[in-house]
Amino acid sequence: MRNLVYLLLIFFFINGCSKNDTVNPLPTTPVAPAPILEIGELNLELPENNKNCETGSVNLDKAEIEFKWKAANNATKYEIQITDLQDNKTTKFSDVVGTSKKISLIRGKSYSWNITASNAGSKTVASAIWKFYLSGDGKTNRAPTPAKVIYPVPGSTINLNPAGTVKFEWTAEDPDKDLLSYSIRIDTLSRDQKLSGNSFDTKNPFHEIKLVQGKIYYWSVITKDESISIKSDVFSFKLK
Repeated sequence: MRNLVYLLLIFFFINGCSKNDTVNPLPTTPVAPAPILEIGELNLELPENNKNCETGSVNLDKAEIEFKWKAANNATKYEIQITDLQDNKTTKFSDVVGTSKKISLIRGKSYSWNITASNAGSKTVASAIWKFYLSGDGKTNRAPTPAKVIYPVPGSTINLNPAGTVKFEWTAEDPDKDLLSYSIRIDTLSRDQKLSGNSFDTKNPFHEIKLVQGKIYYWSVITKDESISIKSDVFSFKLK
């Protein structure tokens, strides 16, 4: 009898342990996507701004120029934009990895260039725009520098002169010391920096133009030597 009791106890113990209890899985915590980091400051190095760039490896009328810049924090790739300032033609080189790139350019011309840094997200940072002249073979006429504004100061608000005019002033240089002439283009619409308003020719780096109060004006200067024309940036100002 005592053995029977022991067997029954063992049976119930084993049967109780063998029941399959339903265990609910623990809820999973969603994994947040990695944050998109801000891109740091982007600084250019070579070719230097507003300087003559000596030719690199030369092939007939072209030279291979090395463009350099400092790495921007959290940037993974770069885009180089180069503009021929004589014909205003722009060329882009995308998906550049590293902080330098060699590019073949036509000698004896002025160029502008800048870099845009990006990363895996949608963040981008653009550098300043630098300009340089690519030296030729010594026989080629070198381009003048683009005009730099003196007055009106870009982004300023000014008054008309008593005569209802504004005196525009700028400065430009020619590496060959050629005599320069100028053409001012002025408009009330920027139109992506393609001005189509009035044009005024002058042989001096200043010119007085009659304008209307209460308007925002956009203007640029084309600097010309004996055979080459260089367009400046587009500047703007407001008249009270």
